[in-house]
Amino acid sequence: MRSFITLLFSFLLVFQSFAQREAGSWKDYLSYSNGLKVADSGSEIFCATEGGLFYFDTEDNSVNKVSNLSDFGIETMAYSRDNDLLVLAYSNSNIDIIRGGYVQNLSDIKRKNMTADKTIHNISFKGSEAFISCGFGIVVLNLDRNEVKDTYIIGDDGLPLAVYDVDFYNNRIYAATEEGILWAPESGANLLDYASWIKDESIPHSGERFSQLVVHQGVLIANYSNGSSANDLAYMLNNETWSSYFAGLSNVIEMESNGNFLTMTADHEIALFENNHTMLGKINRYELDGSQITYIYSQSALVDDIGQIWIADRNNALIRYDGNSFESIFPNGPIDNETFDLAIGSSTLFVAPGGRNDAWNNSFTAPYIKRVSTEGWTNLTKTEIPQLTGFHDIVCIAIDPSDDSHFYAGSWGGGLLEFRNDELINRYTNLNSPLQTALPDQPNAPYVRIGGLDFDSNGNLWISNFAVSGNNLHALSPSGDWASFSMPQVLGKPLGKLLVNKNNDKWVLVPRGNDAYVVDATGSTKKRLLVTTYFSNGSDEYFTRMSDVYSIAEDKEGVIWIGTSQGVAVYSNPSRIWDTENFYATQPGLDLNDGIYHPLLSTETVTAIAVDGANRKWLGTSSSGVYLVSESGEAEVLHFTAENSPLLSNTIKAIAIDEESGEVYFGTDKGLISYQGDAIGGKDDYSGVYVYPNPVRETYEGPVTITGLISETDLKITDIAGNLVYKTTSLGGQAVWDGRNLNGNRVKTGVYLVFCNDKRGEETKIAKLLFIH
Repeated sequence: MRSFITLLFSFLLVFQSFAQREAGSWKDYLSYSNGLKVADSGSEIFCATEGGLFYFDTEDNSVNKVSNLSDFGIETMAYSRDNDLLVLAYSNSNIDIIRGGYVQNLSDIKRKNMTADKTIHNISFKGSEAFISCGFGIVVLNLDRNEVKDTYIIGDDGLPLAVYDVDFYNNRIYAATEEGILWAPESGANLLDYASWIKDESIPHSGERFSQLVVHQGVLIANYSNGSSANDLAYMLNNETWSSYFAGLSNVIEMESNGNFLTMTADHEIALFENNHTMLGKINRYELDGSQITYIYSQSALVDDIGQIWIADRNNALIRYDGNSFESIFPNGPIDNETFDLAIGSSTLFVAPGGRNDAWNNSFTAPYIKRVSTEGWTNLTKTEIPQLTGFHDIVCIAIDPSDDSHFYAGSWGGGLLEFRNDELINRYTNLNSPLQTALPDQPNAPYVRIGGLDFDSNGNLWISNFAVSGNNLHALSPSGDWASFSMPQVLGKPLGKLLVNKNNDKWVLVPRGNDAYVVDATGSTKKRLLVTTYFSNGSDEYFTRMSDVYSIAEDKEGVIWIGTSQGVAVYSNPSRIWDTENFYATQPGLDLNDGIYHPLLSTETVTAIAVDGANRKWLGTSSSGVYLVSESGEAEVLHFTAENSPLLSNTIKAIAIDEESGEVYFGTDKGLISYQGDAIGGKDDYSGVYVYPNPVRETYEGPVTITGLISETDLKITDIAGNLVYKTTSLGGQAVWDGRNLNGNRVKTGVYLVFCNDKRGEETKIAKLLFIH
């Protein structure tokens, strides 16, 4: 049986996800299915995952996300019942201490400037102190003061030494290290001095790598792991003598004792021992929803106070075993963190998780689709749709502009898939459509590669068909009729993203140095486009070939932006392609007021482009994060990286923008995250204008948002006497005010009037706002 979020929690989660968000805030959309570590507080079972932290409340059986963490990418965690707190360590060595629902961040290790490895491997407790096992040594935290107390560098000659675990036995502190077991007296010695640490030469394999330590029923157990495929070797120290304990697991990840039981967790199995050190048995398979999981991915395990076994599993989140049945527990969310492409409809985001490798072949990702809406996450896998089998890699999605419930997905080898109301209603291949197989020598093999999809203004779906010898461009009408066309100059070339612009011309990217191809609205006129930018400083002319193309977008003025390995190429009047033999693009230059031309992102590979409600461009790169630039590209507005923001990774695969809310989604190689932008799509009139929050309470310090505006609204805010306190021009359909007057002071308590005028002076609106200071 699978246990999901309770109805109440589902409602709260959805409300929080789609309620008004403050401009500039971030929200992750990560999967909670990849369990990494489990911890028991007595009343809550915590599960750390790749997507974040959640806990199962054993008193009311609810599942709850912990949403106020300081960072992303959990490495490990541990709970101290004596101190009633959870210590959480991240992969970047940041640390959170969670006590009573409050999060205290300690970033000392993360900020420490050192060349040694700062990875945090384990967390142990002694009294009111936490001992952090790091790649360079041991860091001691004072949990009463929430601060670093000491750092022990215990390698020979005071050099850094990787410490994997720490525990306490017979008044000694023991450390499992890269070079064996080291110990020192708990008291009476200077632990800051490496010479106080003694290498235990009596244990077998002394001087080699030991990965885990645990005290169970009066003995210290140490796990030797040489990193090979052979079984690890566990030894126990009883008083002063080491002896063999167990040798039946390979690559032991964790050992955990709750007093009565000991669990030893390896990659694909868990061994359970009782208090007399006798092994009760192993867990190496689960039965979930009537299906046998015969190859498990266990990462962490423990036995709770009533004898239930809890397992953090990389595929099935949190597993509970009560001795009779297994249950998988996790919050609503995406099935995993794979992202290749994004598509957005009316408040619904679709994620294509497939891919292609550098040779333009399959990445062999299972065919499934993820989407998130006001109802939460839906994962369309072969469990829900059995026909999703026998092929791989869904690489693009196109949503019917007239019906969000109707969409198509393109597969790299599985053809074209048509969905309605989350049901697969058609799969088009070479066997039932004009689409052609990429395996001409096997005419009965439905191996059809789809490069890109997009709808034209008449509701026709256009499809690029890669690795064929004939027609490589097709159209499917709303009535189900097909039309096929050939792009002869790019036959056999890899076909990437396809864009149908406002003129119904088809712009097809031809990656791997093959530029682009354009087909007119009728399909009869075609042109190979050699992507080349032109620049003149008045005396010299510069032509730059930018044939290595990755992304494409059309802005609100009909301008085409193409992302390349040398920045962006911009076609300001794309219809001129049919009238000009050599059709050149421009490359925007940043205006740094120095009289020098600075081509925009000329050293970056631009992998994704999206246009916001203010016609600004969000540019994703292969290794430098995300840039927001002005409408023309001459000014950099924002630059987000994994180092200066919550952005998950600097490798951006796709960007999508919800014009209704202004939310900007970034698909990265580590998952999906969004930024609440300050620009939304402009409205046709002022009938939907509203201000929030309203009233502005004395305790609120954030911005005031005026939304539902016509694009480029001239906005003025006055007090009730008509004195101007603020003026601006809306970004698309939205403007943001910081609550301060023209002198920079927070405005006083009172009613304020918001005057809205469109740029032609034809439409007006007045809204009221109560400000309490």
